[in-house]
Amino acid sequence: MKKKEKLKIKLRKWRFVILLIACIVQSENLRAEFHEIANAMSPIQSEVTVKGQVKDQNGDVLPGVNIMVKGSRGVGTITDVDGKFTMKVPYENASLVFSYVGYQPKEVPLQGKKDLIVVLVEDSKALEEVVVVGYTTQKKATITGAVSTLTTKDLVQSPTANLNNALAGRMPGLMVNQFSGGEPGVDMSDINIRGVATYGDSSPIVIVDGVERDMSYLAPEEIETFTILKDASATAAYGIRGANGVIIVTTKRGKAQERATVNFKASFGLNKPINLSEYLGSADYATLYNEAMINSDPNVSSSFLFSNQQIENYRKAKGDNSDGLGYNWDYRDYAFKYGAQQDYSLSVRGGSDIVRYYVLANYYKQDGNYKHTTEGSSNDIQAVFKRYNFRTNMDIDINKNFYLKIDLGARITDRNAPGTTASRIVDIVNTQPPYLPITLPDNGNSANESYVINNPYGLLYGDAIHRYNLLGELSRTGYLNEKNTYLNGSFSLGHKLDFITKGLKVEATFSYDASEGRWIRRVLETRGSGYASYGRYATFQPSEGSNGSYYMNNNEYDGKYILGNPWYDQDETISNSLSHNSTKSKTYYQLRLDYQRKFGIHNVSGLLLFNRSERTYDSRVPYRYQGMTGRATYGYNNKYLAEFNFGYNGSENFAPGKRYGFFPSGAIGWVISEEQFMKKTKKWLDHLKLRASLGWVGSDKISDNNDDRFAYLQFYGGGGGYSFGIDNFSNSIGGLAEGNFANPNLTWEKARKSNFGLDAAFFNNKLTLTADLFFEHRYNIITNLRDANKLGFPDIVGKSAPFVNSGIVDNKGIDLELSWNGQIGKDFRYFIKPNMTFARNKIKFMNEVEYDYPWRRSTGRPVGEHFVYVVDHLVYDQAEADRLNASNEGDGYQPWGNLFPGDVVYKDLNGDGKIDSDDKTHRGYPRTPEIQFGLPIGFQYKGFDFTLLLQGATRSSILLNGAAVYDFPSFGQDQIGKVKKLHLNRWTEQTKDYATYPRLTYGANENNKNAESSLALFDGSYVRVKNIEIGYSLSRKSLRFANLQSCRFYFQGMNLLTFDKLGDIDVDPEIKEGRGDWYPVQRVFNFGVSINY
Repeated sequence: MKKKEKLKIKLRKWRFVILLIACIVQSENLRAEFHEIANAMSPIQSEVTVKGQVKDQNGDVLPGVNIMVKGSRGVGTITDVDGKFTMKVPYENASLVFSYVGYQPKEVPLQGKKDLIVVLVEDSKALEEVVVVGYTTQKKATITGAVSTLTTKDLVQSPTANLNNALAGRMPGLMVNQFSGGEPGVDMSDINIRGVATYGDSSPIVIVDGVERDMSYLAPEEIETFTILKDASATAAYGIRGANGVIIVTTKRGKAQERATVNFKASFGLNKPINLSEYLGSADYATLYNEAMINSDPNVSSSFLFSNQQIENYRKAKGDNSDGLGYNWDYRDYAFKYGAQQDYSLSVRGGSDIVRYYVLANYYKQDGNYKHTTEGSSNDIQAVFKRYNFRTNMDIDINKNFYLKIDLGARITDRNAPGTTASRIVDIVNTQPPYLPITLPDNGNSANESYVINNPYGLLYGDAIHRYNLLGELSRTGYLNEKNTYLNGSFSLGHKLDFITKGLKVEATFSYDASEGRWIRRVLETRGSGYASYGRYATFQPSEGSNGSYYMNNNEYDGKYILGNPWYDQDETISNSLSHNSTKSKTYYQLRLDYQRKFGIHNVSGLLLFNRSERTYDSRVPYRYQGMTGRATYGYNNKYLAEFNFGYNGSENFAPGKRYGFFPSGAIGWVISEEQFMKKTKKWLDHLKLRASLGWVGSDKISDNNDDRFAYLQFYGGGGGYSFGIDNFSNSIGGLAEGNFANPNLTWEKARKSNFGLDAAFFNNKLTLTADLFFEHRYNIITNLRDANKLGFPDIVGKSAPFVNSGIVDNKGIDLELSWNGQIGKDFRYFIKPNMTFARNKIKFMNEVEYDYPWRRSTGRPVGEHFVYVVDHLVYDQAEADRLNASNEGDGYQPWGNLFPGDVVYKDLNGDGKIDSDDKTHRGYPRTPEIQFGLPIGFQYKGFDFTLLLQGATRSSILLNGAAVYDFPSFGQDQIGKVKKLHLNRWTEQTKDYATYPRLTYGANENNKNAESSLALFDGSYVRVKNIEIGYSLSRKSLRFANLQSCRFYFQGMNLLTFDKLGDIDVDPEIKEGRGDWYPVQRVFNFGVSINY
């Protein structure tokens, strides 16, 4: 085609666009002229004075309520301390808009009235409450999907840096577990919506102000609402990633009001890890050590045992050997202390009919809990986490039809940590024998003079077995500093299209997010020799004895020291490096056509939306998504409700032809309380609605590994090269290696979800109930056949099988919430709001390796259920041990050596007379609880308020190993741990009729200390006092002199008490499975003040 012809076509297109814009502008001009003529012809209306009082639904007055004249600019007032107001309005038929934090705004047409009594309803109780759903909002009363919502008031009660940790027990359907521990800056909880419905990725997507973003370090004060979408009707709009549920976070926006509201909050608190395991002191350690050594080797020499006198000395010892009676360390107390935390927030909220704004600045600091962090250098290497949050949200009405939204957010996180790791510190606390010294004194021996001079901060103890020193890790490993910066901005331009049809509007949104970070590493790395690794700080030991044996029966030493760390007689120089985290950015475009209109008793709404996102991650190929979303709702007389949603989404994770998926859903609702035959119930029944939904959603998540990203493509990557030339080192050339096998047919993981729900309100909304029964059928699960229990390729192929769509998992359960708000007399109000979620899944198919016995199969069992050898009993006497050892023609009953009295006997499930992998079976429950619940309780009396949150979980099991559960466990090839109270109940000849733990042995014992034994599988049920908040608000009269709206002082406690079934196991019920080297959750005491001006 010639250039001139192309130019003509382009000009025609632009002519059409220009003509369309001209028509729109002209229509706006005509409408404006029409309104000017109409106003000119209307009779002159004089100002009128209106007065009144604003109360809540309980009859209590509300001071500080903002009152604006609708459609006016700057005409308004606020209520006084008695809830009263007087104002002049332009004309007698004006409408007043009343707004107050925590209450539903209300529009009141004057219609000639000059004296008003206005009642505002709390957000949580109002059926008119607007709830954020898929890309739009909807009134609570007309929702047909499964949705739950929190507000700022709930979130700020938890004094924690990470928002995820504030959510447990607060809403039905949301299951939160803090398995990652409580280390400052990395203490993120795992979140699931309605449990786990796949053995693939089960994390929900998080939408912040309409864009997929991380919510972890948002400040609670900047959040307006926190909503979870649970069923297909609510999540179908996010079809591409909606299978695991959706979390929608909406930040605060400005409000038109007489004067801006300024809020200042300041708090200071103390925190400390809880439920660090308690291990036995030196006396009990020595007693059980002797017993274990004799059990392991009856001929052991007494020189390798603790003497009775030394054991008695330990019982009297202070602990630090200052009394000469030996060391008896409590390493928990030595290593950990209370840390301080601070939180400051300043926000301004206000605006007019034209411009509304919300601005926030927040600073949070959490100090770590380590002691001795200043004893190894002039620098303090304490763990410290800082968070800075900034936000500005603006809404601008350019005119009555055009509007603009500008959102800007920024966050900086700054984390300092010792050069060691939290897991190593906790591991030392859990395994280092308590009788060993931490530091060696300068004993005056001249042979040690150079060591003393070269180590001005003291001589650390260490040997070839006890290679890491607790003080050395806390004070001499240098420090790490990680700083991350996050920026995000959104720009939306909307236009009401009432000139086409009333209730129609179009909105375009552009959003850009970026983040980057860097690490400063001034650390002492470790140094290895074979399997053994050491810190790069100097350690020393007595030249007498070896590996700490000198201190078994001696408490003082005046001889020569020798090196414990074989390389260093003084600390190595700290390294210094700078590295950068991955640079990430995301661009998001959205075009939305929205329609909402009421025709008499008919309510109709519609939504059509197109979006596209592009996410960059360093030098990787950008991640791209695009899709279209549709939504239509219909309500007849607010009684019969219907809704249809769809998502048509595309993901580049799949091959062309497999990239797009269509995800529809439908829902219906019946408000029974509006029926004529329910009129007699109006006295006690305010609202009763039945809901049902059915739909399909999907997931495109394959793996976080970049090599798995384009699983449909066969590719080659870098491989081993070839060297040649003189001695084969002069020249070299790189090689290629074949990547993972491809599957061009790979496509969406899909879920069919159905939901049946009930919403009810009784006794003037004092009692409310929401209950949902849900079913999910997940199929075409994206399955990695490289997993150990999957049927992949045999080893002879040399490559792993590709990802396939094959798995099937069913998930079902119920979530419910019951709420009662009551009042006794005029001043005492109270509430109780229990919630519960039960979700149980079952694997229907998963390409599982074939097993001969049904009890070995994961198919038919919940995802993540434990498979273990089942303890039957303990060997009673030598006769039983001999019989078992002689079985199977002398090969024995089990494959881990001979049995002795007091050893574990496992159940032979297949009856073949021996224990092998065919005798492992499912026991207990998955680690993720099947039931979680919360019980918020609170009351308010005059200026005092009290809130308590009990949170818990059940139907959960914990599988532990190593130092978390076993006696003198072997780890690190040649290192041995210690003992707990649990081990006092061990088998002996005297206790064999009632012992609950096998005989003690020193070091490895694959039978008694098996990592896959039911002996180490425990009930993870618990109830926790998650939050307590006590507050006092100064009276309104006392605040008059300062012109303040409110001033409240408060105390908060978090993770104060825990009740569980773990007993002498003495671990936190949310502990990560494994050997127990886990930084526990924090107990927090917090004091603060919140002022509104």
